[in-house]
Parts: sequence; C-alpha cells; structure tokens
Amino acid sequence: MSQTQIALAALVLLYIFLIGDWFHRAWTALGVAALMVLLHVVTFRDAFYSIDFNTIGLLLGMMVLVGLLGEAGLFFRFGIKARQMAREQPKRLLWVFFGLTVVLSAFLDNVTTILLLSPALFRAAEGMDLDPVPFLMAMIVASNLGGMASLIGDPPNILIGTASHMSFNTFVAHLGLPALFLLTGVALILPRILEWKANPQMIAVDPYRVPQDFPLADRLTLLLIVLGIVLAAFVLQGLFHWTSGAIAMGGACLGLLVSGRRAGRFWRVVDWGTLGFFVGIFILVGALERGGIVVRLANTLAHWHTNNLALIILLTSAVLSALVDNVPLVAAMIPLIRHLLHFMPGYGFQLWIALAMGAAIGGNATVMGASANVVGQGLAEERGYTLNFRRYLPFGLKIFALSLLLGALYIIVLNKIMG
Repeated sequence: MSQTQIALAALVLLYIFLIGDWFHRAWTALGVAALMVLLHVVTFRDAFYSIDFNTIGLLLGMMVLVGLLGEAGLFFRFGIKARQMAREQPKRLLWVFFGLTVVLSAFLDNVTTILLLSPALFRAAEGMDLDPVPFLMAMIVASNLGGMASLIGDPPNILIGTASHMSFNTFVAHLGLPALFLLTGVALILPRILEWKANPQMIAVDPYRVPQDFPLADRLTLLLIVLGIVLAAFVLQGLFHWTSGAIAMGGACLGLLVSGRRAGRFWRVVDWGTLGFFVGIFILVGALERGGIVVRLANTLAHWHTNNLALIILLTSAVLSALVDNVPLVAAMIPLIRHLLHFMPGYGFQLWIALAMGAAIGGNATVMGASANVVGQGLAEERGYTLNFRRYLPFGLKIFALSLLLGALYIIVLNKIMG
C-alpha cells in the first residue's frame, strides 16, 4: 500500500472507532496518529509540525480562563438570568441561548463562545429539569454559523483571512450576509427537529440556590477585566499581529495572576482529552496532505476549467469538513485554493468565501466536524451527559443538508451577479 492509501485507511479506521464509541476519542485519534508514525507515513518531525499549536493554545488558554470565571460564579449568574428570561418554557430557553451564541460568535471564536456559555446553559436547563444536550447542540450550530460571519469568529476564518489577505471589514462584507441567510433557515427548523426531554440524571437542581461557595467570588470584577482585555485583543489582533493562541494563553496567565493562590489546581478545568483528540486529528490530516491528495485534487479541478468552481469548493469543503475537523481541513485546503488561483486569478475572493462557508456548514454535520463540537462534547461528558457520535449525527445531518442547500443557492446567485 502507498502512503496515501494507508492514510486514507487510517481515516476510515478512525471513523469506525468513533462511531463504535469503544474508546475515548482522544485515545482513538492519538492511536491512529501514532500508527501513521510507526508505519512511516509521516516522520515524527513531520507529525510534530502538523500540529496547529495556535489552536491548541487557544483551547488551553480559554479553558483555564473560563474555569477561573466559573469559580468566581459568573456562569451561575448567567444561568439564573437565562432561566428568568425563558419563563420556564423550553422554546424560550432555546432562543435565549441561540441568539446569545450567534451574537458572541461574531466577536469571539466559536470555541470560546461554547466555553463561556455552556456552563450557564447546563445550570439553566437542569434548573428546569430538562436534558441540556439538545440545547447544547443548537448552541454548537449557532456558534459555527454565527462565527462564519467574521474574521475572528471561527478558527478556520483566521487561517483563511491570513492566506487571502482579507481585512476584518472585508471578511464581514463577504461572509456576513450568507451567515445571516443560513442562520435564518436553521432557526426556522430547529424547534421541529429538537426534542425536549427530562433530565436523564434525574437530579432536580434549584438554579436560584448557590450550591457552594465560589472561592474566587471577590475576584470576579478583576477576572471580567481580564476577559475584556482578551476580547479586545482578539478584535485588535490583526493590527498587532498577535495569534489567537498567544492571546488566550496570555489571558490565562493574567487570570491566574489576579486569582492568586485561590486559583487552586487550575489544570483540573482543562479537558486534556479534547486537546489530545485535536493533536491526533492534526497529525492524521497532515499525513493526508503529505500524501499528495491536495495537489492531485487541485490539478484535477484546474483542468476542468469550470464556471462552477466556487460551488465545487463549497461542496467539497462541506463534505470533507463533516469527516474531519474543519480547522486542519482548511489548513490542508489553503494550498489547493492558492494553486487554483494561480491558474485562474479572476476568481478573486470567491473561492475563499466558498471555502469558509463550506467549512462552517460541514462543521455542523458530525460531532467531530468543528472545534466547537468537540469542546461541547467534552463539556457534556464532564457533567455526565451523553453526546457521542451516534446521538449527534441525526441532528447534525439535518442541519447540514439544509444549510448546504442554502449555501449552494447563495453561491449560484453570487456567481450570476459576479458574471
């Protein structure tokens, strides 16, 4: 077998284990990645450089900062306010968190948004004796599509913006309208495909009662200032050329500094399994890229000379993003887009727009399609809820089918307008 065939076989093997849910997803991904090294598909050095440490740093830093804010009682207060706004009605609770997620995802990356809002969601849903997982799945979709609108809203967007040299305003001008179009369509079907179930843990939670003393309650104001600094840094990162991972890690360090000794064992709030899963996925996608699949696909598409190339990029990136996390996938697709634009420079930003849309749309299809999905799954499992591949898939495929249809329609209309 060639190295490319082995890498493709490893991808199939990964999915078999994820669907079977026999092992933790981190051990599955890391085991497949280790197999790539042992079979000499990639060297240890190549595997190491395949890892996107900016994304890992972003996740790690925000996990620590969000954990500190949780110990200060911030999300307890969010949960109370959300339940008050919901007025004990599940559909109202859905719209409260759906709308809040969309807004925040346009200004934060979607991983940060899920990390910030999910503790409040769990608290509010448990207080209403409801299973929080359906609401969490709706939040994941809102974060992926809402994050599509801005340069900093979705980790793949950061990669695309850097490669295409699009400014923050240019990115919003091109992706804001399709994001709103897709979100409107998804919002119309969400109440029809979600089911409200009783809390499977059978534990009645009173969200108005403080379950324990919050050790960092008196540091909440300082931690909110740190959070504000981090958010401002995300907005200004293009001006100062800061990476998202550096900003998040800097915010985590500053948060630990203002928390002092009462921060406790902060590493307990880190989901090491999620980080390990990402490392394994990055190495696997790196092996696929080094197998020459990207170059072959680019040459094939370029020789077609088709007028529907943007639509093909949308469909390809959407389908592939449903199979692997869209962050490493976009990293692998960027050389393809550059290669295509070398042959056909007249496309301008259209191919980059199609790639960003496809990554966001495909990211909703499976529980491993996007960073926010994986993080949300980890948070649910930490609280004892089941959100595995099989539970998410029926919901994700419905959202994927609708949003892909709307996205394809938007690209077709855009092609007509652009001539």
